[in-house]
Amino acid sequence: MIGGLLSVFVFGWFYHTATQLRVNPFQWAIGALIVFYLVRYGWTYALLKPLMGTHFTNHSMATGVVIEISGALLGVAAAAWFRSAVLLKQHAQTA
Repeated sequence: MIGGLLSVFVFGWFYHTATQLRVNPFQWAIGALIVFYLVRYGWTYALLKPLMGTHFTNHSMATGVVIEISGALLGVAAAAWFRSAVLLKQHAQTA
């Protein structure tokens, strides 16, 4: 749930930025969502699931919330890095 809400925020943030810069907003927004979900699911399923073992599926509600929030926040951080390190630099070079 939290990850879904943050993905909508990321989509809107990138769409708005691209519109202001007069570039294709869907390319920016879709690229941001790809980065967001790759990092989020990579963190959750490639790192936490093997580390936690059976506790990954049998855990407390608090642990589930921490797993959800940590993956979503890492996804937002990766999207922010992608925006500044890749998209804005690429736009500055072409402008």
